[in-house]
Amino acid sequence: MVLVAYAIGSVVGGKLSDQYGRKRLLIIMLPLLVLFSILSAFAPEFWSFIVFRSIVGFTIGSNTAAVTTFSMEIVPVKDRAFAMFVINVWYVMGGCYVYMMGLFFMNQYGWRAIVLLTAAPTVVSCLSTCWIVESPRYLYVCGRASELTDTLTRMFKMNDKIAPKFILGEHVEEARGSIPEIFEGDYFRITILLLQAFTINAFLEYGASLLLPDMFVYDYCSDTALFDDDSSCYMSNSEYLYLLLIGSVSLPAVLVAYLTCDKFGRIRTMLFSGTVTLLGLILLLVCINVYVLVGEAALVVFFSVLQNCALWLYLPESYPTYMRNVAVGVVNGVGKVGAALGSLITEIVAGSSIRACLTLYVCLTAYQLVCIYLMKKDTAGLRLADTRAAAQEMISPQPGLERSDPQAQEAR
Repeated sequence: MVLVAYAIGSVVGGKLSDQYGRKRLLIIMLPLLVLFSILSAFAPEFWSFIVFRSIVGFTIGSNTAAVTTFSMEIVPVKDRAFAMFVINVWYVMGGCYVYMMGLFFMNQYGWRAIVLLTAAPTVVSCLSTCWIVESPRYLYVCGRASELTDTLTRMFKMNDKIAPKFILGEHVEEARGSIPEIFEGDYFRITILLLQAFTINAFLEYGASLLLPDMFVYDYCSDTALFDDDSSCYMSNSEYLYLLLIGSVSLPAVLVAYLTCDKFGRIRTMLFSGTVTLLGLILLLVCINVYVLVGEAALVVFFSVLQNCALWLYLPESYPTYMRNVAVGVVNGVGKVGAALGSLITEIVAGSSIRACLTLYVCLTAYQLVCIYLMKKDTAGLRLADTRAAAQEMISPQPGLERSDPQAQEAR
């Protein structure tokens, strides 16, 4: 239910953000996230908890699309990879924070304490809306020249820079946030490929989060139980420690993504990391012992996170401002359907055979590599398009994996 609500929130939030603004959506959704995150900890019974968590999922889906788009639109070309690096660092740290809370508090204080503790960071996010500005690119496509000038002046002041005199033309895009438009013309191909890549990515991410603990607690290499502390209905400390160890591998992967996405391009980074992930999954099929298993799992996690970072950087760069957020919302939302399927199918298949589940992961990863290769056009070094007219140059097909010269793009 939470994943379904997340998917719906991502699509709805993406459309509303393109129509009414990134900042306005965050101002509405973040307080709702705080409120229902706290209420979840005090839910009197099961169904009220499901309702509260579904609303939390809806708000997170809406916020994810808006934050991703906003971060891409307020920085220059050379800093887009760094902006995504910052977002992913906090995302990974959030995951590690949850694992640590589970490790230290779950068995002692129960799930209510964990839900309440995980709600704490949302308060900080909510307060941050007091300092953010509306996306200048969004104001530009709306034709709100006065607000755009004020926003740019404020941004210069915040960075201790002297604001120049702005000369802004009128470029109004009335039809913003149209879902059918991301499936029309030249956008159809890239949207379909991104939908498949993100769905598989979410399938593997959520499926692996369920599969890895089973592989560690029950050593499928030797068919023996490694730990016998499973009397509690909660996860064991050993499981949390392994997940924390694997999760910590994600931090250096995010750093490597930042260093490679601009140097080698988004698509080349995705293809290389996806290939190594595929090899790592194949190695898991021939596990020797639990120590080798940890190393192989860390390898898979590292390069899958690296690929995920490049995918999230590539997605908002592939669409113009007037439809960027709805595209991000739809792709991310449909991807979460893959997350739900990944969780369900992993539970069913892994229950009878972990190796069968890994074989499924291998096939999906191979198919995802094909989708990424077919994307062809890299976005590294390309300026973001804002209007329909500016988007025509961006969506014109290029042979192979050739990239544009960043300096030439900036000069234009």
